[in-house]
Amino acid sequence: MGRLRIGRSGVVEIVGLLLLGVFLAATSAFDSEEIPTVPRYLYWIAALVGGGVIAALIEPWIAARLPGRPRLFALAQLVAMTPPITLWITVLPMCLWGDPFRIERLYWTMPSVVTVNVAVIGLAWVVRQAFKPKTAPAVDGAPPPAIRAKLAPRLARARLIAIEAEDHYLRIHTDAGSELVLMRFGDALDALTAADGFRTHRSWWVARTAVETARWKGGRGELVLSTGAVAPVSRTYAAALKGTDWAAPVMADG
Repeated sequence: MGRLRIGRSGVVEIVGLLLLGVFLAATSAFDSEEIPTVPRYLYWIAALVGGGVIAALIEPWIAARLPGRPRLFALAQLVAMTPPITLWITVLPMCLWGDPFRIERLYWTMPSVVTVNVAVIGLAWVVRQAFKPKTAPAVDGAPPPAIRAKLAPRLARARLIAIEAEDHYLRIHTDAGSELVLMRFGDALDALTAADGFRTHRSWWVARTAVETARWKGGRGELVLSTGAVAPVSRTYAAALKGTDWAAPVMADG
């Protein structure tokens, strides 16, 4: 059951909506005291859980278009979920006890739906923060967050060895293996500004502590890394790297 998900919502959030529905029924919220007890509970539970399912189906589409912008995402989610949930609340009495559909109900129902939706979005945020998986601390020399987020957990926790550009992808070399990710080399270099390493070639970045052997020939070079991989050193970067004190930390050349 813990693996059951609707969009980005899990069982805990659905249970939270069910309990909120019970609370609203028990308090006869929004002047619902005229509805008999059993139908009132059915109404509020169906309203909250059904509305939650609608919101959960909409949420991934919005999240994909507004990454890293939580406030704008919450506002967009509220705007997108309110009309279909209002329609659901309007037809619910017709489904539960045969109340005739009246179009004007859409207008006077919407303010109440907005109020509950704000509470539901807040509830979802609280639940997700409470049940957010604890992130294992990164090891010394691990990839920076922007790169780590694209890697499998085993590699994200490993020590970064090198980054190699392959067309529109990057091959991230770590001491636990390598992985091909979709990312621009320039964006990776920006993320590596404070890392202990340097650019060696137009398509390579190397961690300083990963270098085992440096070989030079004809103005170019090669760096043999701790994984056995060999990183090329172009003429552009060779002169600066030849004078590198490999035992001392250096800043990345972005």
